[in-house]
Amino acid sequence: MNDAEMSIKPSPEKWSKKEILGHLIDSAYNNHLRFMRATEKPDLIFPGYDQPKWVRRNNYQNRPTSEIISTWEIVNNHIYELMKGIPEEVMNRKTTRHNFDLICMHFLEREKPTSLSYLVWDYLDHMEHHIAQILPNYQKRNLAFQA
Repeated sequence: MNDAEMSIKPSPEKWSKKEILGHLIDSAYNNHLRFMRATEKPDLIFPGYDQPKWVRRNNYQNRPTSEIISTWEIVNNHIYELMKGIPEEVMNRKTTRHNFDLICMHFLEREKPTSLSYLVWDYLDHMEHHIAQILPNYQKRNLAFQA
């Protein structure tokens, strides 16, 4: 898609495709920190962020599409490298202390046992959800969480 197509806003309050991709960058930065911190603490409680405000402040609508795409690619490669080094026992360590009812796309009831692997799954499914909004022919995989 060209920059003009990526910049179209369906309505004033809706994000353009560039802004959706920018939102995925913001999500990647936030989740990278969550994944890092999850390896160093016993709970899975993390701060949220004001998603619309971050999209506005990062001015994705007025930035070149190629820059947004390359940033998205770089930050997700960075997350991939982090994921490769997290031991399976850390990834699957269970806790009931989390706030996934507040920060995840697929909200999980408070105090329900969960793990970092759930947060990673939620991140990936969230990304696929938005990629399907950007690319009209993208076939979203049905990523079911495997505990």
